[in-house]
Parts: sequence; C-alpha cells; structure tokens
Amino acid sequence: MISSVVELFSVLLFILAAFVVLLAHEMGHALVGRKLGGGQPCVYLAWLGGDCTNETARLTRMQGVAMTASGPLSSALAGVLSFVLLGVYMGDFGRAAAYAVQFVQGYMPAEAVLSYPPLAMFLFFFLIEVSCWWTLLNLLPVFPLDGGQIMQGLMKSPSRVHSISLVTAVAVAGFSVVAHLWLLCIFMVLLAVLNHKLRQETHLG
Repeated sequence: MISSVVELFSVLLFILAAFVVLLAHEMGHALVGRKLGGGQPCVYLAWLGGDCTNETARLTRMQGVAMTASGPLSSALAGVLSFVLLGVYMGDFGRAAAYAVQFVQGYMPAEAVLSYPPLAMFLFFFLIEVSCWWTLLNLLPVFPLDGGQIMQGLMKSPSRVHSISLVTAVAVAGFSVVAHLWLLCIFMVLLAVLNHKLRQETHLG
C-alpha cells in the first residue's frame, strides 16, 4: 500500500517538475523577447511542450536568436538551481551530484531514497532530469526546435537548414531505436518528414 502511494505521488511530482521546467523555458523566451523587442508575449503550455508567441515584437535577426536561445538556457538554469537546492538539502554536493547523475541515466539511487524522504528526493531528481533532457532535446539542430530556429537565424539558406535538420532527425531517430526510446523516435520521424517537405518547398520556390 505504501509503495503504491509513493508511486502515485512520484508520478504527480514528475508532472509538477515537467510543468516547472517547461514554464521556465517558455518564460525565458517571453521575458527576453519582450526586453529586446517589446510587444505582449503569450505563453502556452501543452502535454508535449509549450509555445511562446509575441507577434507585436520587433526583433532583429540576432535578437531573435538571443530570444530563442534564452529558452534552453532558462530550462538549464532551472536544473542547476534544483541541483544546488538538492545539495543544500542533503548537505553534501558530492553525493547529490552522484545521485543526480544516476537518476538522469535511468538508475534509481536506492540509498538516496532510503536515507531521505522519498517524495522530496523524487521532486529534486525529476526537476534535474527533465531540465537536462528537455534542454538537450531543444538544442538539437532540428527545425522547429530551438536549436533549429537558432540555426535558421544564423544561416541564410533555408534549404541548408532543413537539410541539416533532416539528417539530424534521422540520426537521432536511429539512435532512439537502438536505445528503445520509442516516443523520441516517433517525434524525430515526424520532424524528419516535416523538414523533408519544407526542403522540397524551398527547392520548388
């Protein structure tokens, strides 16, 4: 019974951690975009991510790159702050780092859960894990992820942007099959198809 309750709360804590990291990510876009280009940013959160729109902002190309990069930076900072809080909570940054690395790699550090209140540890671990993977995913040079949009802002050739995105998406999809990360694989296949179509449209145009 106790283990079932812990499992239920761990799921709820994962949802909470995902919400916090996604909100930090999109607020990074919104705040930096408004600072650089004005306007009225709107943030939307959904189950597979979020979106920040600011149609009235006036941004140069490099300001747009800075606004896009601020999202992954903000989600990374959320993870760093969570790690600092975990280290303070445990009173040992070395062990906190070891436990966090194990958790991000997919291993449950049993000693941590047995030595400290499990729900508190789950929250810290989930915040760090979601921050890590969400930041890395968004930095992939695949349009329309943040990494792809940054690449689009720095490069003059849309065809080249979509070609790089296509190759990267296919490569990550292949890795996902080997690692049995099926949701990521499906996501990358969809992005590969999208970029293939966009590349064809740039050639036709």
